[in-house]
Amino acid sequence: MTDATHWQEDPGAWRTSPRPRGWKALRAAAQERDGHQCTWIEDGERCTEPGTDADHIGDPEDHSLENLRTLCTYHHRKRTALQALAARGPMPSRQRPRPAHPGLITQGNTEASEPDVPPF
Repeated sequence: MTDATHWQEDPGAWRTSPRPRGWKALRAAAQERDGHQCTWIEDGERCTEPGTDADHIGDPEDHSLENLRTLCTYHHRKRTALQALAARGPMPSRQRPRPAHPGLITQGNTEASEPDVPPF
């Protein structure tokens, strides 16, 4: 397969739009610019793993070299998971709400009630 051939997507890929023509060259240029090293910075230190994946910094439809960076597979998956979590929003609680204890007096109930009187 030559660089002129359009990038072939993996049939199991999640991408909804195809990569542009010349994707391999763009990916290679980003890796070359980044020294073939992952650019992820955590706690002020850059990852030392080899950069294998091209990541879109901003708009996923913008395939310009300025919008691409090199990440290792671990950090690319981590970033994708963080983006998915942010898009999904907070997850609803899976726990049932705790019912109020029947013996507790609530602030909303201010009516005076007669105490229970035994029937004798």
